[in-house]
Amino acid sequence: MGQTLAVDTDEVSERIVTGVAALEGIDPMELPPLFEAVDPDALTAIFATTESGGLRSGSVRFTYADHRISVEFDENGEPVVTID
Repeated sequence: MGQTLAVDTDEVSERIVTGVAALEGIDPMELPPLFEAVDPDALTAIFATTESGGLRSGSVRFTYADHRISVEFDENGEPVVTID
């Protein structure tokens, strides 16, 4: 069973970790560091608001703590995290 979360751009990395922890029923501190799967600073930069305020598109997919993670922009240009 997966989970989809709409997130603020500054919270992408945090939402991934807390979302996986919630699915696993464990404390987020029990998970491996996110940087072992992906660069959290790069995720923040990719999904940050553009200087012009224009809408972005695209997605990033990777595996973290045995879960498939997808981060993509919705129709409003907001990042959405999906955890399977």
